[in-house]
Amino acid sequence: MGKGLVEELDWIDLWNEILLKAQKGQELTDTELARKAGVKIDELRKLKNGVLNEKALFLVAQALSLSGEILLSMATGKCNPQPLSLPYFLKKISSEERPEKKSYLLIDKRSNKKFLIDPPNKQLIENYYVNDQEDGLDHVFLFSLEQIQELADILKSFSLPFSAPSKEGQLEKKEQWLGSFRVELIPLIDKIFYFVHPPESSPLVFVGKYFISGSISYEETGYYKTLELIRSTLFGFSDETIICPRIGPLSTVGFEKGHNPFFPEYQIYSSFQMLTEI
Repeated sequence: MGKGLVEELDWIDLWNEILLKAQKGQELTDTELARKAGVKIDELRKLKNGVLNEKALFLVAQALSLSGEILLSMATGKCNPQPLSLPYFLKKISSEERPEKKSYLLIDKRSNKKFLIDPPNKQLIENYYVNDQEDGLDHVFLFSLEQIQELADILKSFSLPFSAPSKEGQLEKKEQWLGSFRVELIPLIDKIFYFVHPPESSPLVFVGKYFISGSISYEETGYYKTLELIRSTLFGFSDETIICPRIGPLSTVGFEKGHNPFFPEYQIYSSFQMLTEI
């Protein structure tokens, strides 16, 4: 795989960070979690600091409804997924200020149209709309009401079409064709996912900041609501669907089912062993 075309496996939660995230999400104190897991409190704290104790790990994972097997494979280095190559029509864009946050440029080779997904600021839109004289920019995809407020002026000044969530979840699920891409808009209260069907390629789902490969991101939505949201939306897509988050590497639905410790119930059903297996 070419160096410039490969997803870097950065910004993935470590096994002990997942324990911390689950504990915080379930609002358990160290005392409460240690009691629930049947471990000593100092054993729990060592785990949280990254000191592996296999027996304690399985007990704590069970208490938090996590997969102990997946966490152990992460802790021992046996879970070493290969990076996923970017599809030829997709480009990732990062800013110097926040390199961990990515936007995407979807390029329709048939029509030469370009679609910008999840821009962090006005500058990025301006760069592709004004400075790219060859093709310009044809549509922008936003993920939150805050993005609409921040970018409204520049979108209006350039008369740029855009898709975004609506207030009070009024937007209905719909489809639209953008060049040769069929795009499904999937509203989720005040958020939105974009499910893209490219010609002759695996489908993609763009999820913004509401998912991290191999983990979850629940700060905006809440812990249990986030778990249910992923089960009812992302995991309803086909296993070969490529997940494109704002932070972290690309993944696939099948890989997440088999390797995401927050969803142990799916582990036995997934045959996906590597991120490249699509």
